[in-house]
Amino acid sequence: MKTKKELRFDKDDYSSDRLSDLFIQQFKLQDRLGNIKKIKSSPEMKQKYINQMILAIHEEAVEIMRETAYKNPDYVEFGWKKGQKFDNEKFKEEIVDIWHFVLNLCIVADMDSDELVARFFNKNQENHKRQDDGY
Repeated sequence: MKTKKELRFDKDDYSSDRLSDLFIQQFKLQDRLGNIKKIKSSPEMKQKYINQMILAIHEEAVEIMRETAYKNPDYVEFGWKKGQKFDNEKFKEEIVDIWHFVLNLCIVADMDSDELVARFFNKNQENHKRQDDGY
């Protein structure tokens, strides 16, 4: 496993907008796989792709659970598997897997990084307001 320092990219290879870089790289992969052409071919293919991405996110979330101590009674009230350990590195890998599928959904929705960030901040502001209002 690479250390955090080894995971860093050469700044000459990428822009200062890392989120845009993620979108670009994921778009390139989906285009290489032929998925961009398929999802643009018909509304039915687009819906099938969306369904598959949602299923993939669900499966990755289950994998995250397996890499955490969600069954360990030391961590959860009704746990039953004392030997279960939390594996932070595998946990991180599964988060990245989910992120790939979330990016795919953004791509199919024609949402770029700027729109994602704007929508995130709007929703975050709404969530803070809900807390202020006793939600």
